[in-house]
Amino acid sequence: MKFKNFVEFSTYLDDLGLFHMDLSLGRMEEFVRNWGGKGAFPVIHVVGTNGKGSTSSYLTSIAIEHGLKAGTFTSPHFVTPRERITVNGSMLTEEEWCAVANQVMEIAPDVGLTYFELLTCMALVAFKNNGVDLAVMEAGLGGRFDATNTVDPDLTVFTPIGLDHEKVLGSTIDLIAADKADAMRENGKAITAAQVPEAMTVLESRAGELGCALSHINKQEVVADLNPSLAGEHQKQNAGLAAAAWRMFCEEPDVVFNEDKVRSGVSKAFIAGRLQVVESDRIYILDGAHNTHAFDALEAELSRSAIKPDAIIFSCMKDKNLDPVKEALFRMTDGSIIACGIENNERAYPYEELAAVLGERAKAAGTIDEALSMLNSGDRTVLICGSLFLLAAFYTRYPEFL
Repeated sequence: MKFKNFVEFSTYLDDLGLFHMDLSLGRMEEFVRNWGGKGAFPVIHVVGTNGKGSTSSYLTSIAIEHGLKAGTFTSPHFVTPRERITVNGSMLTEEEWCAVANQVMEIAPDVGLTYFELLTCMALVAFKNNGVDLAVMEAGLGGRFDATNTVDPDLTVFTPIGLDHEKVLGSTIDLIAADKADAMRENGKAITAAQVPEAMTVLESRAGELGCALSHINKQEVVADLNPSLAGEHQKQNAGLAAAAWRMFCEEPDVVFNEDKVRSGVSKAFIAGRLQVVESDRIYILDGAHNTHAFDALEAELSRSAIKPDAIIFSCMKDKNLDPVKEALFRMTDGSIIACGIENNERAYPYEELAAVLGERAKAAGTIDEALSMLNSGDRTVLICGSLFLLAAFYTRYPEFL
């Protein structure tokens, strides 16, 4: 037994390094071969740039409403990595988490799994242990070399593809789409959200090469009157994609599609940090928008709701193109913009440099606590956005909102 308790495992996981990547699938493939659980449950694989977490959440909730036991693997987490692996929406206990980690180490003791790979393996083991009827697996980064791409999915779901992680996936939409398109399987099934033309062309081309049946959301029968629990017009699109994907999944003989249960699932789903409005000493709007596409959706929804924040606390990773984001920030508020540091995160944009890039209205704060203390007493509505890691710092301070 490698880990005696959850603390020991957490230390090991932290030592692996949250951002350490090794873009190859050999280690995962060896684990899957030794695991022997491939095919133990059907898999819906959710791939894309924006809306993956929300779409996964809707799919999970829809599955539960249909009476299935659903395992879900998502990333990143906010306060504890246990958030990434759930069964019917509930985290494993610390004891279960440790036991599953030990199982993975027995199956693949010396393959050198990275942080994300280890958690992916743990999800698969946990889902088999718990006898799930379905696993909803959200891709971490890309598709081609993502750890989740080692388990053959019954359905691949593509959320909108845009520019993000350009230094890893490529500098253009078509390069990024090509990486994600490799999540499709030969003679498999896939469905895509509406895409920009460059991305759609790549997806259709790759589907043709693989003989994969790629369905388009706008050619699917729509489930009417969806009322998603998450705010924003873009969430209606995510919920619609999940509903259409579920209809495709139910083409398998064991699950009967039920529109009322789809509506119920969509209305009950929850995922933190997606246009989430919370109230404590003031009103906070929490949103994980961290690229141009997501910022467009955030700005559109604030405008539609006639909300103009009195101030914004913003942070991002240092690989982000700030030009379009900067313009959006200045449009969204007439007040101050606080460039916030993220502690213990080597990928975060250094906050003083970030403030300098953002310009005259920007102030620099080393931590979320410092940023909150810099707000004016008259700042009644504050937008916190730009990185899920920034939101994680907020939730650590205010866990009741998570």
